[in-house]
Amino acid sequence: MKVFLDTSVLSDENRESTRAELLRASETGLELYISSISHFQILWGYIIAKMSATNYHKFLEIAAIGVAPIIKADAEEAAKMKPGRADLLDALIASAAKRYGAVVWTGDKDFLKFLPKSKVRVM
Repeated sequence: MKVFLDTSVLSDENRESTRAELLRASETGLELYISSISHFQILWGYIIAKMSATNYHKFLEIAAIGVAPIIKADAEEAAKMKPGRADLLDALIASAAKRYGAVVWTGDKDFLKFLPKSKVRVM
């Protein structure tokens, strides 16, 4: 099964327990991805906080989390979803996850606006 990790999953206050769960998940054969948008958001957070992203990069490597690109087809699909201004990035991420046939793991219910309940796991 393919899983897209939302920014909220990797940057939440329970980061250590969440990361431990993701490491276990990667060992069970789940294919873990983060969209290039979520990747940008996390790196931007590190830069704004004037912190090193070294541990984040190491975690992506250890957990075998791939960074999935956003492509033209994702932009076209996201536009068809008619997201509100506040949901533009979530629509793009949902479109990429849909293209991969993946489930989105997230900390909030926003993805339910764009994907069926069976394709969203709120953690």
